[in-house]
Amino acid sequence: MKGVIRDIGTTAFVMGVVLPLTWCAGAAAQDPARPPHEVLEEIVVTAQKRAEDVQDVPISITAVTAEELERKGIRDVVTLTNVAPNVSLDAGTPFSGSDMVLAAYIRGIGQNDFAFNQDPGVGVYIDGVYLARSVGANTSMLDVERVEILRGPQGSLFGRNTIGGAISIVTRDPGSEFMFKGEVTTGQFRRMDVKLTADLPISSRLLSTISFSSANRDGYQRRIAFAGPNVADGTYNNPFANIPDCGPIGTICPYVSESADSFPSAGYQSSTLQGGQDQWNVRGKLVFLASDAVKLTLTGDYTDVDQPAQANSILAVDSSYATAQFGLFYNGCLAQNTPIPGGIPAGSLVCGPRGGLTPTLQPFLGMPALGGINNDGNPSNNQLPFDGRFIPSNIDTTYATANSFSKLKAWGLATTLDWAFTDTLSLKWINAYRDMQWTAGTDQDASPMTILSTSFTMPQHEVSEELQLNGKAFDERLNYVVGLYYFRESGHLGDLVTFPGALLTIDSMNDLTTTAKAVYMHLNYKMTDKLALTAGARYTKEHKLFEGHQADDNGFVYKIAGCFPPLSASPVPGQNCRELLGFPTDSEPLRFYPPGVSTQDFENTSPTFGLEYHISNDMMAYASWSKGYKTGSWTTRLSLPHATYDPSLFFGPEHATAEELGLKSEWLDHRMRTNIAVFHTKYDDIQLNSQIGISPTLVNAGDARIYGAEIEAQMLLGKGFSISSAVGYANAEYVRLNNVSDNGFPVTLTSCPERTSDPNDQCDLPKTPEWKLYVGPQYEVRLESGAAVRLNADWTYTSKTANDFGNTEQLMRDSVNMVNASVTYQAPGGHWEFSVGGTNLADERYIMNGFNQGGIAVIFGTYSPPREWFATFRFRPEASGAR
Repeated sequence: MKGVIRDIGTTAFVMGVVLPLTWCAGAAAQDPARPPHEVLEEIVVTAQKRAEDVQDVPISITAVTAEELERKGIRDVVTLTNVAPNVSLDAGTPFSGSDMVLAAYIRGIGQNDFAFNQDPGVGVYIDGVYLARSVGANTSMLDVERVEILRGPQGSLFGRNTIGGAISIVTRDPGSEFMFKGEVTTGQFRRMDVKLTADLPISSRLLSTISFSSANRDGYQRRIAFAGPNVADGTYNNPFANIPDCGPIGTICPYVSESADSFPSAGYQSSTLQGGQDQWNVRGKLVFLASDAVKLTLTGDYTDVDQPAQANSILAVDSSYATAQFGLFYNGCLAQNTPIPGGIPAGSLVCGPRGGLTPTLQPFLGMPALGGINNDGNPSNNQLPFDGRFIPSNIDTTYATANSFSKLKAWGLATTLDWAFTDTLSLKWINAYRDMQWTAGTDQDASPMTILSTSFTMPQHEVSEELQLNGKAFDERLNYVVGLYYFRESGHLGDLVTFPGALLTIDSMNDLTTTAKAVYMHLNYKMTDKLALTAGARYTKEHKLFEGHQADDNGFVYKIAGCFPPLSASPVPGQNCRELLGFPTDSEPLRFYPPGVSTQDFENTSPTFGLEYHISNDMMAYASWSKGYKTGSWTTRLSLPHATYDPSLFFGPEHATAEELGLKSEWLDHRMRTNIAVFHTKYDDIQLNSQIGISPTLVNAGDARIYGAEIEAQMLLGKGFSISSAVGYANAEYVRLNNVSDNGFPVTLTSCPERTSDPNDQCDLPKTPEWKLYVGPQYEVRLESGAAVRLNADWTYTSKTANDFGNTEQLMRDSVNMVNASVTYQAPGGHWEFSVGGTNLADERYIMNGFNQGGIAVIFGTYSPPREWFATFRFRPEASGAR
């Protein structure tokens, strides 16, 4: 196996480096009169908290400039995914239903959940301000100067939740002269996007800019009426054979679907199309140049999203599956002749009338008993069971009828003070406040039935403050950064989830508050003109508070135990039902969590060490060793009560230790840039979203070992032709998966070796393809009139990828060839240009995210959008020539 990997790696190296070098050298030889200005652009980054040429930074970085963002049509964080090796960025996470949620993975480490109790594994920053939630992190590329994607743990400089890496977005500062530019894009599915930017200088020392963008598009998945699984004759395969209300198999059986607004939800809004966009955002920046040494920047932004939920499709249903407790209860309760595991009769309380105990649930009270449907002599209330009949033949249609919405209102303010005391000592002080209100609702069962209807609400706000001191010493041989950081976040995630027929109805508002303080130092010392040593560390101390309010509005645990109402006498003398079953308090007998606030404290030191050797002015080799961690928290999404905050309600931090070797180089008079890195990561105590009963619950259940390599190259080949390329290889597999249990319900952790005949086969980490290849050529022709025609294309190959930690086969993403292309005409002087093009030209369809809900034995997922065309008009009145 190692030999195969070595051979493949050698081939990739030859393809990614040797061939481009030969090609480039040949092109250069044919064009000896190449103009001296035709060289690769120098890209300045701030990955080490100071401005440096990206080629001088001993970190694996993909830096994307504003021009490249525009040329490749990169409109948000997710669309960066194609250009960076070993980076996977997806819109949406399982059952969130919102493309504003970011699932970010770098080198096998990230987060595939939106829960408030789990922190991201890849940090997203805008102008140095941390976005604490994955909700809202798929932010728009509005007036952005550059994006830096840093691979590997960045704990010493960026903090506790950059265990996989960091994405740093730097917005553009206003210019000293008036400027106005914009673009309008139309396209498939009635797309209409607008971007506008204006620089408005108030005086020579007070500058301002304001930018606006909007994105509107119809969805690509249509909701249709259910007419039966046998489309040809319109009949149902009636499972209730010879029940008087329905008749023998093959007859058309009427059915009713329960109204979504019969049950508690974060909102009630539907849509005939899913997967569309309706959002806008605005950003303003005011810069005060108090003196040549002092600069004060004030930034404000606002985002508004009000659109349908993401597309969602049923991929598989098996309601006979042994752990599908709720699917069996639901279908079994519909037909009294169908046995239910454990000998529960169809007329028992679990199948009886549905409703809670509080006045706020009046719309939910009075729902008919499931045992009284399909066999009560009333054909008008007959209802179909939940099974594979609701899987449509077309992935762009769905039988869903319940909620479909995604709403976000987010805003923030930030101030940044830059003060250069001397040429060798400067101070940066960043203060920020951010506020977010998010609600989303989606019909996960994608059927007319109320099987799995989910909605969520997340209000959140955060305050952060960072003080950085940058300096040079010892004849400028020592570069140092010393910093202090403060962060406080409060909010909650409200889960409102209706499981089959409201047998279990989760209603939760779980409150969390985090306060984190950190001190860090990062040193780079030039021991000689060629050899430098890097050392850094960050000490973080966190204090977290949590109070869980989650409850079951239908009292399912009481009903299945046959002890109901909660405060009635139980079979055990001296105990009521609530005490017998372990619910914590008489005052809230449906509440799973004990009342009161629970606290946790975490401390961590994340060090980094490295060596860099400048072989020449254009070539640097480096080696680094670093650690990172992601903080722990409390378990949420319970389906069983806990009388106290016992150890099963906590999960601990993740830890990563990484080693990296790299080579950064430029060739052929700065017309070719090639960066290579190899890495190894020890990834322990992984927080996995495991199935405990009906609930996806976080536990530290795994360890992994990750190793791989990356090659990035940019080349100017002459005659207007340039090309960028990247190859990423990652072997990311679990070396430990624990099978643990909680209150008798097993945690479903797929044992991957049992899934294949190869005993050495392992579970792959999610969102981490073994191979990722990218090629992006550009050809520009300048016409005699001064106009220009530019041809752009990019191809990204991604090998087969797991979407969940259990490597569920139905959720696997087959290998994907993503092809995008465009042609642009730029008018003389560059004042306007017009582009037409297409995305996903090969019409590849793959699962972006999904979930294996073992408690119901339904697997659902979101397919990527189909092929789309677009046309864009840009205007730049200030332009002075084609680029």
